[in-house]
Amino acid sequence: MESTQIVLNVLIIGLIFALAILMFFDFCAGLINLWSYKSNKSNSLSSKSNTEMNHTLSNLKPVTKVARINAIQDNSIDTESLEELIQNLPQSRIRTAARRLGIGDKINGKYQKLAVLRTKIQTKLKTQPQQVEIILNEIADTSKSKVAAS
Repeated sequence: MESTQIVLNVLIIGLIFALAILMFFDFCAGLINLWSYKSNKSNSLSSKSNTEMNHTLSNLKPVTKVARINAIQDNSIDTESLEELIQNLPQSRIRTAARRLGIGDKINGKYQKLAVLRTKIQTKLKTQPQQVEIILNEIADTSKSKVAAS
């Protein structure tokens, strides 16, 4: 019984040792392959001509216009007064402004709370101040004209 256990222990140790040696040789072979691949790749890149490089990039469209980023706000827009206007508009005007700005005033058939709509409009004011200014000025002008007419 003890001799069987000793034989099995020796077999297990031998297998582990053999696997460790195989892993070491596989690692070394991988490093050699990587080294040879990298040296071949750098040689092939340096030997390519410019026309071949341009041919591989022919699918890309040339950029003719530079996209303008609207992250910088125009100084002519008074965002503080617009934020105050958003806080002071009545419910019907806030809902109208939200719809015109593409913000849904209903979710699952229920009206959103005014605080949520005001917050969304203020967020839109930070990203698209000119559009929000135009719409809020139209709504403020119509509400002033209705008050003057009555």
